[in-house]
Amino acid sequence: MNSNLLILALLFSVLIASCQIGPEKGQTTKINTGNLKEYFSQKDCSSDRENLTLAKKGAEITSKFAVRNFEFTVKLKSTDGAEGIISFATDNRNKKGYNVFINNSDYRVGDSKKTGSILKIRNNFIRTVYDNQWFDLSILVEANFIKVIVNGKTVSEYREPSEPERTGELTGMILSKGNLSIQKVNDHGQLLIGEMNIRPLADQLRSVTILERKDSLTDQVDQLNRIGFPLIDFHGHLKGGLTMDQACRHARDNGYNYGIAANCGLKFPVTDDSTLNAYLNGISQEPVFKVMQCEGREWVTLFSPEAVARFDYIFTDAMTWTDHKGRRMRLWIPEETFVENDQQFMNMLVSKIESIIGKEPVDIYVNPTFLPPSLMPRYDELWTPERMDRVIKVLKDNDVALEINARYRIPNIAFIKRAKAAGVKFSFGTNNTSNNDLGRLEYCLKAIKEAGITAEDVFLPRSAKDKKVMKMGLPSKITG
Repeated sequence: MNSNLLILALLFSVLIASCQIGPEKGQTTKINTGNLKEYFSQKDCSSDRENLTLAKKGAEITSKFAVRNFEFTVKLKSTDGAEGIISFATDNRNKKGYNVFINNSDYRVGDSKKTGSILKIRNNFIRTVYDNQWFDLSILVEANFIKVIVNGKTVSEYREPSEPERTGELTGMILSKGNLSIQKVNDHGQLLIGEMNIRPLADQLRSVTILERKDSLTDQVDQLNRIGFPLIDFHGHLKGGLTMDQACRHARDNGYNYGIAANCGLKFPVTDDSTLNAYLNGISQEPVFKVMQCEGREWVTLFSPEAVARFDYIFTDAMTWTDHKGRRMRLWIPEETFVENDQQFMNMLVSKIESIIGKEPVDIYVNPTFLPPSLMPRYDELWTPERMDRVIKVLKDNDVALEINARYRIPNIAFIKRAKAAGVKFSFGTNNTSNNDLGRLEYCLKAIKEAGITAEDVFLPRSAKDKKVMKMGLPSKITG
């Protein structure tokens, strides 16, 4: 009897050992087409000596091992609009884990979310990789922390709170030991998988120490991410000591993306095609929208359409123009602003906005409805319904988005509701002056809630084939 028990115990230990397949903790294991079958099962895949190809929707590879904490890196290439997901912390049955998105198509083509998104948790709308080029994607999971890196740049981060809200289709999306999988999720193109590297980390790690911020803004941001809302600060600047790394960190910490704008115009840092191209080349690898702020009215005479079209989008305001007496005004500087008659000034301002938006090939009207400091206390009185409607009409007629500006808290909610009813698109912007006034898009979040702005109401960049400046060209003379 004892000998039988001993034999059973030995058989059981052999069985357990045989089930413990997979990479060794703390060691990096390289996986390629040569040893793939040892670690992954396959569905609808084809391979050559170097790469695995997922061509059909639903084609996938799924790990035969489970991991809790790990570093995973994979070489990928998408073709012709292919989309995919890398899943982890799944139970290999109902796929309730986290999903990192793969989508390198142009803007306004396919899904609006791009590579590096932690889907429905921390969405990324910025295109950092193009179809038909190989790239590296890395995922780090350690305790309650997730980091997604694309070509060496951190795109998404998330710290799972102690009591995450997981309702509806997110039920069960909790960090835990589970399988890894790569799946193609649409019918376009192919997803190619090159070499993979997996390094399991110790299961028992002290939770990443963070101060959990739980307030109404956090709740709203999390909810917007869950529904795929493009929450983006389209209007950021590297000013007052703010670095690119600091800006990206701020955005990741607060659950949104950034557009970083260069000031381009007369007597600004970027003044011609040469300085424009140098600026763009210097930030080409950064995970932010590359943005041109068109300063003053003279900008249209300084740059070529081809150079302007390199930006993801361009915007301008109506804060610099020449009045009826030939005086060039900058409305934010009292000494350079001349208001001799309130109503006359407002009529001039609205006419200038109509001229600028109607003639300049911009995508967004920023710092919208800004008034000089002397008139701001009367904002609601001076921005009459008739004046609102004239601005809204020129925006709609010329397919220009209206910025909701967090710094100046403009336009007011009445203006925003009126613009939404007319079908105008919106963007959100801080227009920060340093690293001390970045904020958390507070007024924008208020406007989203109070005006009922939906994902469909939000501006997204045009595709490369649809750049407004290439269709319209640039005015032959200044517009205001």
